[in-house]
Amino acid sequence: MGKKDILVVSAHAADYCTRAGGTIARYIREGYKVHIIALTCGARGESGDYWKNNPNGTVEECSDIRRRESQAAADFLGATIEFLNYNDYPLTIDEQRQRYLTRRLLDIRPELIFTHWLKDPTNPDHAITAEAVIKAMNSGSQIGAFPNTPPHYYANCYFFEPTVPIAELNEFAPDFYVDIGETYQTKLDAIAKFECQPQLAGFYQHFAAHRAFQAKIWTKRNIQYAEGFKRFTPYVGTMLPESQRDDD
Repeated sequence: MGKKDILVVSAHAADYCTRAGGTIARYIREGYKVHIIALTCGARGESGDYWKNNPNGTVEECSDIRRRESQAAADFLGATIEFLNYNDYPLTIDEQRQRYLTRRLLDIRPELIFTHWLKDPTNPDHAITAEAVIKAMNSGSQIGAFPNTPPHYYANCYFFEPTVPIAELNEFAPDFYVDIGETYQTKLDAIAKFECQPQLAGFYQHFAAHRAFQAKIWTKRNIQYAEGFKRFTPYVGTMLPESQRDDD
């Protein structure tokens, strides 16, 4: 089957779960190892309920809470996670941070990478993360990226949903749909760990049904919930991938 390692790079604490939680859970069921890198905790821009309930709170306290929430969600999905604790809103990636991401990619050598879409003007942290991942893939494919470290081939990279419910504004047009019917409840239960963002379940329930409705058109299968992805790395094989149909 080849390598069974997946790297997920998430701009904020909850992004990996809301956008790809069902897919992550499905791959873990199939025996894949999934490692998540959360660049920020989202303390400044993605923790609305914390600040509403703690008007005298601190970024440090909020970050601690978000790390605990995100760790609990990753544990529930069955993934490992590391937190880089960068600032958010805005997220910045300098040379040192870029090289670290390349180093981690070379450590893990994933076959699959999930991360953000390249265009997201209403949430630049997402686009900055996507750009950093692509740079890491490019650097990591070069023989001189880290002396005495073999390069890694371009992994199969898939972008997940940008900011919802305005994905169309970001020109996101998925070309892969993953049926998450069997892992949808797992995803919902993991999202529930993010108490600082209680709105997430409603947003992503809507989009899981929306993507499933689109997927039905292509397959005529009874799909209830799906996650949409846009492939970055071109597919190379001896045969083209086929969609699953009712008779599969």
